[in-house]
Parts: sequence; structure tokens; C-alpha cells
Amino acid sequence: MTTLIDPNILYLDLAFPYGPDERPYVVINMIATADGKATVAGRSSTIGSPLDRLMMRRIRAAADGILTGAGTLRAENIDPTLPPNLQQRRIAQGRSPNPIAAILSGSGELPLERRFFSLAGFQRVVFVSAAAPSARIEALKAHAQVFLLDPGRPALRQVMRTFRTELGVGSLLVEGGPRLNAELIHLGYVDELFLTIAPKIVGGSGKTITEGTPLRDDQIRRLELVSVATQGSELFLRYRFV
Repeated sequence: MTTLIDPNILYLDLAFPYGPDERPYVVINMIATADGKATVAGRSSTIGSPLDRLMMRRIRAAADGILTGAGTLRAENIDPTLPPNLQQRRIAQGRSPNPIAAILSGSGELPLERRFFSLAGFQRVVFVSAAAPSARIEALKAHAQVFLLDPGRPALRQVMRTFRTELGVGSLLVEGGPRLNAELIHLGYVDELFLTIAPKIVGGSGKTITEGTPLRDDQIRRLELVSVATQGSELFLRYRFV
């Protein structure tokens, strides 16, 4: 049943179930403008409001792990850590102060000067193809726990299994980018979508929350609306994949 929720308490008591044996329970969190654009000049951070950023942190606090694509890391100066009040809530639940935070990269060419690689207080993970140059892999190992992906096997299947079986991640939050979102949805790995609609029109041909090859008619995924919250003209939607 769809419910309208006060944004002041929205997602404060959010909890996700554990996923199946082979993968975590996967949720995507994205923002889009009223005309469907997920980025402006390649970045999503310019679209959202302070309230949207608060909701993002609350969703993060509910997850065991966070996965972000390399393109998003290059475009945004990501800080995966939580504010002290949300860290304390996690500690009271017997969890680490911050979720595990991971980057997925095929090439291993990542901007190591980003604060993602210098901040303390969380377990930092990089998934990279074993075919990436060895010098890049060694450089990454100095900054993060590195998992090498067999280029001869489906990468995301390896990533999901590693999260579940080696990192103990029961629930995983994916924060883009659009191509990573699309690949996960196509594989049937996504359980929920959190979507903020920003009351803005940017025009142009910017990216949407998914990119890549369109799904065939028999592959189209349908959603069930779980909850709605509004603050001013901003809209916060939670969907379940059915």
C-alpha cells in the first residue's frame, strides 16, 4: 500500500532485508529533474537540495554497503561517510559507523586524489578487472582493498557474490551511474528504487537514471510504489521491483 510520509521522519527507521545467498538485497538511489535528467554538466550534485542530501545519507545508513561506478567517482568528489548522529544509530545497532564503500572500475584508472581515497572511518573497496595494467592495480592496493574480476566472467555477478560471501554485505545501495544502474536492472539484481524528483527543468540531452541498450518488451521491469513524501515542490518516491 502506498503511503504519504512526513519528510522529517522519512527513512529514519529504514531497514532492508538480507538478499539471497548469491547477492545482497540491492537498492538504487537516484535523483532526476522534472524533465528526467539525472545529471547537469555530468554531475548530479547540482540537482538536489539539502533535504535530498539528508535523505541520501539516511538511505546510506540503512545499507551494509555502497557501490558506485568509476564514472560517478570521476565526476563527483564522493564522501561516503555518515554524519555523527547516523553513525551513532548504526553503532547502537551493533554495526560499523559507516557502510563499506566500493568503486567498480574496468580499467583501474581512478582519480586517487579524490577524498574517497583519503577519508578515514570506513572500509574502502575497489573492484577492478584483472586485465587492468598491473601498475594501476598496485597503486589501488595502496589505498583500498582490491578485488580482481575475471574478465572472462560476468563482472557484476562476481561483484554481487563477493559482496555477499566475502564482505558480508546483506544489503547494498547503488548510487549510479546510469549505466551501472541499467546493467543491474537488466540482470534482475535490483529490489528497490529510491527516486527524488527535483522541481527543475534543465533541457538538453543529459543522462537519465539508466543508460545503455533499451530493454525488450518482455524484459521491461515494473515497479510498485511503496511510499511518497513531499517537501515544497520536491518529491521523494520509493518503489519496489515486481
